[in-house]
Amino acid sequence: MVLSIILGVLVVLLAIAYAYQLRVTKKQSEESADLLRDYQRRLDEQQRLFDDYQRLEKQFNSVGQGYEKALLAFDKLEEEKQTLNQVKEALLKQVQDLQQVNGQLQAELQQAKSTKNTAGETTLR
Repeated sequence: MVLSIILGVLVVLLAIAYAYQLRVTKKQSEESADLLRDYQRRLDEQQRLFDDYQRLEKQFNSVGQGYEKALLAFDKLEEEKQTLNQVKEALLKQVQDLQQVNGQLQAELQQAKSTKNTAGETTLR
């Protein structure tokens, strides 16, 4: 009888220990699942951050290339402006030269007319 009581108490203690072990195992399994989910969430977040970084890097490179192209275009426009200014100055000089020649021709024409008029008046007298 004492043996059966000891055996009963032992069985009850083993059952309690087994239930406790099951509970601890279940709790550990849940904690492991939670840790795995957190780890996966952090991995996903890092991947999103990495993708954002790569996208921003590409955009930065695109902006840099656009800026470089704009600078080159500006330089080209500046060169064209200089060329046009040189052409403008050359044309203005040609216009001034033509105006001087025109003035000289007008003066010669006026002189020729007055010489002709003077010569015509002397032959009439």
